[in-house]
Amino acid sequence: MGVRPSSPALTGPAASLLGLHLTPSRPRINLTLLDFDPTAVFAGVKTAVEAGMLLGDLSGRDVRLVLLNPTRRVGPEREHYIAAGRAWLADHLPGATWEIVCDDDLRTTRFGTEDIWVATHWMTAHALDRAAHAGLIERRQVLYLIQDYEPDFFAADEDRVAAESTYAAGFTPVVNTRQVASYLESRGFGAVAPAQVFAPQFDTAQLMKTAMLRRRSGRPTVFFYGRPSKPRNMFDLGVAALRVAADELARKGIEADFIMAGERGRNVDLGNGSTLRNAGVLTRPDYFSLISRVDVGLTLQATPHPSHLPFDLAISGVPAVTNEVDGSRNRMHTRIIAVNGTPEMLGTALVTALVSSRQASGARSAYLPVRQGQMGVPIRDALSAALSAVDRRAATATPSP
Repeated sequence: MGVRPSSPALTGPAASLLGLHLTPSRPRINLTLLDFDPTAVFAGVKTAVEAGMLLGDLSGRDVRLVLLNPTRRVGPEREHYIAAGRAWLADHLPGATWEIVCDDDLRTTRFGTEDIWVATHWMTAHALDRAAHAGLIERRQVLYLIQDYEPDFFAADEDRVAAESTYAAGFTPVVNTRQVASYLESRGFGAVAPAQVFAPQFDTAQLMKTAMLRRRSGRPTVFFYGRPSKPRNMFDLGVAALRVAADELARKGIEADFIMAGERGRNVDLGNGSTLRNAGVLTRPDYFSLISRVDVGLTLQATPHPSHLPFDLAISGVPAVTNEVDGSRNRMHTRIIAVNGTPEMLGTALVTALVSSRQASGARSAYLPVRQGQMGVPIRDALSAALSAVDRRAATATPSP
C-alpha cells in the first residue's frame, strides 16, 4: 500500500474543511472541486459535475458544489462568479438542484451528518482525508472519483506522496477506465470492483458531426496536443517526434503542415523548413473544427489514463499516435496507434499513419465509436454500484478515527 504522510501541511485545500459545521439535516451530495470556471469545463471537470448530477438523481438528494481552492473573489465579482457557475450547471445539467459553496461560506454552511462527499482530484481527496482524520466526516461516506494515477503528475516530492496517500484513505472508489483501475492494483492499492470502473464519456453527437464534416485539405496536416506546463503530456518528446516526422516527410518529398493546441506559447521550428504553429487554447467549437481538418494526431500521456483526445480523433475518423503505457492502448480503438515512447518510433508511426490516411479513398472517414464495455461500464452504473457499496459499509460500520 502507499505510504500516508505523517504530517501533511494543513494549508490550502487540506485545511479548508477543518472548520465544517455538521448537523442532522436532509442529506446531500457534496461534490468537491478545487475551482469551477464555467469557461473551461473540459473532460475531467465535465465528468466530475456529470457524476455529481447522476449521484443526485440516483440517491434522490440535492447536489452541493463545494469549491476548496477557488480563485479568491470578493464583492460583486464573487457574486458574478457564483451566478455564472449556477447558470452553466442549469444550462448543461438541467433537472438537478445545485448549491455552490466556497470561501468563508464553508465555515457557515450547515453540512449534514449523513451527507455523501465526492472527491474528484487528489487534493480534494487529501482534504477529505484530513477531515475524516479530525472526526468531522466518516470515511465510508466518501466516494473517490479517480480519473488517473495522479501521483505520476509529479516528480518525487511531497505532492506525489500526498497524492499517493489518498488511494489508501479508505474511500469508496469509482474509477475512470480499466487501465487506471489495473494500474492502481499493480501499485498495491487493491483491486477495484469491475462494477465501479466506468468508461470515458465522449461527446458522441459532436463527434458524429465532426466525422460528417471531415474534409481533406490541400496539404497534409499533423496535429499535436502540446502542453509544455504539464509534464504528463511529454511536450519535449512530442517535439522530438515531430522533428523525426518532418525529416522523414521531407525525404519523401511530402510537404505537410504542423499545428498544435492546448496551451498558449510560441511556434516551434522543426527543421527542414517546417514550423509547428501554435493555435493556443481552443474553444470547444474551434477544437472540433480543427480535428475535422487534420490527417493524423500525436497525443502523449505518461499516466495510465489515455485522455480523451486520441479517442476524439479516432472516433471521428483520424488515426491518433500515442505512447504505450500498460500494454493496452493498442487495443482501445483500431485508429489509436500506440508505440514505445521514443522520438524515432513515434515519428515513424506518424508518417506511416499520415501516408495511409492520404491514400485512403474518399475525403470522409466513418464515425467509429469505442466498443461498448471495452473500458468499463456506463458511468451511471458505476456510480450506482458505488452508492450500494456505501450503503453496505454504513450497515456494518463503526465510527472511524
